[in-house]
Amino acid sequence: MNPAWNIALKELYTSVKSRRFGVIVAIYFIIFGLAVYAIKDYLIQMGVPGVESNELYLWGVNAEVYTTPFAMLFTVNMMIITVLGAVLGAALGADAINREVENGTAKVLLGHPVYRDEVINGKFLGIGTLIAVTYLVSYVVMVAVMLILGIPLDGDSLLRGFLATLVTILYTLVFLSLGVLFSTLSKKPETSMLAAVGLAIFLTVFYGIVVGIVAPKFVGPEPPWGTTAHGMWEDELNTWMARLHSINPAHHYVQLVHYIFGGDRFMNYYIPLSDSFTYGFNNLAALMIMLLLPFALAYARFLTSDLN
Repeated sequence: MNPAWNIALKELYTSVKSRRFGVIVAIYFIIFGLAVYAIKDYLIQMGVPGVESNELYLWGVNAEVYTTPFAMLFTVNMMIITVLGAVLGAALGADAINREVENGTAKVLLGHPVYRDEVINGKFLGIGTLIAVTYLVSYVVMVAVMLILGIPLDGDSLLRGFLATLVTILYTLVFLSLGVLFSTLSKKPETSMLAAVGLAIFLTVFYGIVVGIVAPKFVGPEPPWGTTAHGMWEDELNTWMARLHSINPAHHYVQLVHYIFGGDRFMNYYIPLSDSFTYGFNNLAALMIMLLLPFALAYARFLTSDLN
């Protein structure tokens, strides 16, 4: 077997046993269970689905969603995952490298016929597999809960939910990549853990608030309401807010999920998936770049770093 796969299996086993993984997953299921309990009566009694606007200022998203019971439940789940998924990815990757160096196991490992690129690739692959399996199981649990409660399901919503789950995996891998980068930059696992988790919480909870405060500073004082100048000021404000939100992975993730469940008011149904892909292509590309760039930097750093 390829050494990278051996390392991946070891990392998968170690991550499953880690306390932080158990705690974060437990918190997620508790919050999700409470959310389902709070809205289950509404979902059961829900009438004909319709297209409704959904504005999430915290992540700079404004979209129209076809509100089937499954779309509503997944949207609730998305808001939980936006924070906890980021923390999960960052926490699992934050000590992937420097913990091995601190314990001296990195030298022992590289004493075998194993290259450094196989080590970092194997670790990322192992943790990434754990994240993927966790979300796929969560998707199955979500469907099972709806069936148990007697909430109506349709095939189109199930397919879109599966695609949204794949996007959720990609989103969490972005923060895993950032965590691995911090793990290669800091010699102390505690420092990298604090920095990575802190960044995840800041981007998913506080960044939107900062954008709301900073963006008006770039466009100057607000002109009188109802004037032409006010319309131009508002357009420029929205442009700056979009620019600032564009560097936040949470914005692209939430926007992509809304495109997947996007609705057409004229047809009163989902927009075609081809249109969802077209609208969300830039968001998907941004997430891919945010995944690959930190990992490339971590890769280069680890291959050239001194392990003493």
